[in-house]
Amino acid sequence: MITYSMTYKEMYDHWAKDLEKVEYRKQYFLPKAIKEFRKARKFPVWKWYEYTVPKTNNKYIIFYYADNPGSVENPKSDFFVDLFFDNERYIVKWGVGNFRYNSNNAMSIIPQINVYTSHFIHRYNERFLKDDTLSANDIACCYFIRNDIAIPIDLNDAINKNFTEYDEFGKHGMRVKDGFCGVIMGFESASYDENNCDWDRVDASVVIYKTFLSASILSDDQKISIDLEVEKKLKANYEEYIKESKNGFSSLTLEK
Repeated sequence: MITYSMTYKEMYDHWAKDLEKVEYRKQYFLPKAIKEFRKARKFPVWKWYEYTVPKTNNKYIIFYYADNPGSVENPKSDFFVDLFFDNERYIVKWGVGNFRYNSNNAMSIIPQINVYTSHFIHRYNERFLKDDTLSANDIACCYFIRNDIAIPIDLNDAINKNFTEYDEFGKHGMRVKDGFCGVIMGFESASYDENNCDWDRVDASVVIYKTFLSASILSDDQKISIDLEVEKKLKANYEEYIKESKNGFSSLTLEK
């Protein structure tokens, strides 16, 4: 069970222990999903199932989707945690993200928890899907199916313009295929300073998705500014990759 006293790393480790059982259930539900997909007349299609791990009581939504008729027999699958915390519902995906260097100057990745609020899920449907027949789980499945890549960017004055009309984010955002996500980022470290982050001491990170804005809401200036920040981020990542390649790039590892 997740508690307030847990660190981000402890939450990650707690959920990671469920992975073997969740993967087994993914295989268990697969024939049922394929049977449903064979009846489909429109694509993409998705199907989700609830599964609660008996030992931890963690609830998961395991979902499958087929992009076209050719993928019906071998659909893609994924899952998320369905978390109720202090009478609030959150959708959580845990994995890895961000990079750091260890004492041997080798690059590694750190645990990352992505938390999607009920407000975010509601706004994504209201501003993009616009389908009142969908449940919260359906909306979440649609979001993850369509937006498998999220590019983190820093907000500037041009991007921030008029954002307080919709929500207050902080200093960060995520650019996804369907629009722009207002997020709050946090890093866990004994001596973390946002202005002087020592990545060697960061144990885990969290990204809280607060709200979603579709392209129709953003002004032309905001769209241009977001695209410029994305370009800058991708360029920086590419330059870092080239640097590591010249130094003998090794496979990234997740430190325990």
